[in-house]
Amino acid sequence: MITMSSTEARANFGEFLDKGSREPVIVKRQNREIGAFVPMSDLKKLRKLRLQELDETVQAASEEAARNGLTEEILNQILAEVNPS
Repeated sequence: MITMSSTEARANFGEFLDKGSREPVIVKRQNREIGAFVPMSDLKKLRKLRLQELDETVQAASEEAARNGLTEEILNQILAEVNPS
């Protein structure tokens, strides 16, 4: 993985963009990693994985709620009490 200081990235912005379009570039400031520039394809994969994780978490919570007797009717009653509109 490529590492650049923030000063290098700023001074050589075109090179920074070129490198970052092919592989992740870690940006450092005062020897601390402060961020990363990643290819768009990597970002899309990361978003997809996060959505899958969220779906799995929601599914697990739903199954646990059902096991504990929470029905859609009870949930709607709770929501109506919390947000009467």
